[in-house]
Amino acid sequence: METSQIPAPLRAQIFITRELSDRPERGKDWSRAKSAVQELAVQISADPDHVLPRFVELAMEMTAGSSAGLSLFEDDAPPPGVFRWHHLIGTLAPFNGGTTPRNYSPCGVTLEDAAPVLVEHPERAYQWLVDANVVLPEVLLVPLFLGGPEPLGTLWIVSETGNHFDSGDARLATELAGFVGMALRMRRNRQRLRAAMRAQDVPARDTNQYLSAAVRPS
Repeated sequence: METSQIPAPLRAQIFITRELSDRPERGKDWSRAKSAVQELAVQISADPDHVLPRFVELAMEMTAGSSAGLSLFEDDAPPPGVFRWHHLIGTLAPFNGGTTPRNYSPCGVTLEDAAPVLVEHPERAYQWLVDANVVLPEVLLVPLFLGGPEPLGTLWIVSETGNHFDSGDARLATELAGFVGMALRMRRNRQRLRAAMRAQDVPARDTNQYLSAAVRPS
């Protein structure tokens, strides 16, 4: 089954993004969020791998979620591809490294919409959640852009209760997702550059020096 094959009435009950703008915003410590993001942004060029888990943690903390993580699309898997979960924290941390289908998951819908998506109890439609014995009262997903026009993953946050996320949470998560995309892009550039220099038998010491000088946020 694909997401598009879920009966329309059930899909309307699960995908409730419209409620983000209908709910009153809870108070948020925007100054704290801004300070934390600025601190992490300074560290991105030096160590993008280190800041990725911190961005996920910050997304969960600032939205009062119970779990959060990244889902990155792997197009080298057999069609239609899968998402792999990275840097999971909170209640879903044991599933770190797991995969979900590209065409049968809320992450796939988020990529199609290229905008925040809110879902309520998606296990009602996705059998792989039932098989994993996972109950998700509410999940906020925002797309990750790694430098191109098409999103290649999502930052998602889970709440243990319904009627939790609002438009302020979506704005905050979207801002954090922008920095996550930057860190992922820089990590990918580092990996490509390191592989190219290894192919040219460049010594490891010179490779590290070149990486430090050449890879900068764009």
